[in-house]
Amino acid sequence: MTKLAASAWPKADLASVGMPSSSVSLAELSTGDLAEAVHAIKNGHCYLDWRLFQFALSMFDHAQAVSKNVAVTQRSILDLEAQTALELQMSLDSTDHFARSLLDDAVCARDRLPAVFSTMRLGLIDRARFHRIVAETQLVRDDETMALIDQTLALQIMGLRGGVSSMSITKTGHMARRLVAEYDPDAEKLDRDRAKASRNVGFQALDGGMAQISITATAEDVRLVRQLLDAVIAGLCPEDPRTKAQARSDAAIALLQRTPFTCQCDSDGCTAQITDVELDARAARIVVHVLCDATTLDGGDQCGYLDGYGPISGDHVRQIAERDDSVIHQHDLNDLLEPEAQSDNDLDEAAVHRKGPRPDSPDECRADDPRPDPEIDENGAAASASDAGSDTQAADGVSPPRFLIAKTALPSDPYRPNLLTDLVARFLWGTCSIPGCERAAFACDLDHVAEFDNICPSNGGPTCICNLLPKCRFHHLMKTHLTGFLDDLWIDDDGRYHASVTTPGGITVELLAPNQWLFPQLADLRCRHQLAQQSATGSAASTVDQAPERSQTRTAAKHARRRAERKANYEQRAVGQARRQAAEEAAAWDDYEAKRAIGEPPF
Repeated sequence: MTKLAASAWPKADLASVGMPSSSVSLAELSTGDLAEAVHAIKNGHCYLDWRLFQFALSMFDHAQAVSKNVAVTQRSILDLEAQTALELQMSLDSTDHFARSLLDDAVCARDRLPAVFSTMRLGLIDRARFHRIVAETQLVRDDETMALIDQTLALQIMGLRGGVSSMSITKTGHMARRLVAEYDPDAEKLDRDRAKASRNVGFQALDGGMAQISITATAEDVRLVRQLLDAVIAGLCPEDPRTKAQARSDAAIALLQRTPFTCQCDSDGCTAQITDVELDARAARIVVHVLCDATTLDGGDQCGYLDGYGPISGDHVRQIAERDDSVIHQHDLNDLLEPEAQSDNDLDEAAVHRKGPRPDSPDECRADDPRPDPEIDENGAAASASDAGSDTQAADGVSPPRFLIAKTALPSDPYRPNLLTDLVARFLWGTCSIPGCERAAFACDLDHVAEFDNICPSNGGPTCICNLLPKCRFHHLMKTHLTGFLDDLWIDDDGRYHASVTTPGGITVELLAPNQWLFPQLADLRCRHQLAQQSATGSAASTVDQAPERSQTRTAAKHARRRAERKANYEQRAVGQARRQAAEEAAAWDDYEAKRAIGEPPF
């Protein structure tokens, strides 16, 4: 008999795995040191999940080894899974359900997802993310297809071949769901049909005399209902005492009970706009956005993307397109491009200088530069030397690409992106671009990473895909007002879009655009501002010390500092980027193959 011993963890020295020594006071550590320790704990959590799966499988194999008749035992209620789950339940102080779920995931790790399982050992995913992948792939029955999905997922988790470097549980599920929909459409359709058949209305009693009602419906219908509730409460006056959550609850009950929804401000001068006519006007503007390739509507298997939900199969896209309330708009990325490189003589002089609102005073533009340079493009950023003509070569001697992203801002307002730029910038990231935030992109602000200059647009960041990130209002305000918060956006040599966030504590997280698979053509396109950076002829990125000899507002100084930091980050990334990328991919492959070759039982 084995008696479970007390924990030995308090006596363990964890300094060897990146955590501070137990003799070090936490008060002596910087925010960066604490962040590294937290990251080490995250990696350790993933590794321990990996070991837990191995131990669970070894328990199961031992139960099989001692069983006198496995075939008969497996037909019993007390089968080998139940016996192993009992041992796990007692060892973990858990429930039978938790133990069975753990064992099921472990068996799936060995038999269906060995490549993905190996990434747990590397600290890339934990059991919660692995469980989400298991749920998304459970109906794939063909072994070859399952192996292909397993290998592709493992590569993407490691950041290779279109992977993303920062994954929430939701985005992990999106990645798996998209691959299943593309590689095994029948399994995805079966899963969706089963889910649709289980739609229901649930009730649950809560404490305090409250209860909860939940409605299960298609993703597009739920998105419409959520936006309808927001449209209802948008008419409340500012004096209404309820929070948005409380107002949504009251609005939903009023709609279901067919009773009036009223403002609770108790003011004689209430300005609420919640009549049926006013509500109908707001409801008419509700849009649920779905993006897909044109071939999907013609019967292709390419996935689409439903804003606020994630990837959906081609069949699901076509079902939405067939709805009576659906409106289909055709968009072409070529509409963002200038058809051919043109010379400066071909530019419309009036259009070039029509950049934005007139300055309030002559002093708000530099005295020696009273108007933007004539070579400023339509987005308010300096054009690179490679824009002048088709015979011009870039600084490295390579001819610039034939097609450049140029038509990205409204001609009448360079601060506002045109419709296609807005769509691409939002769908490219799918959600708020801050890692871990799942706010839908079309419910976010579209933020200029390098701040736009309304007085002299040439001195600020451009309105372009290379400078626009969706941010929820909370994180947008955080960027604007929190000292030390820095975000960045860049495009690597392979045309992949990257973003990064640096917190005031110095913690930097980088991520790849999770939805660039929606725009396969985008990797082959280049924008003027990207080429301007590469040829060192881009828009001004001076530090505060290099600024003109005049007083500067606090906001202007902050923007100048951020431009300088982004420029320094760009130069640092540019040095040896290709060599570093090749080395990382080679090392990842070697590490991956080495982990697969580990001889620890049962692998």
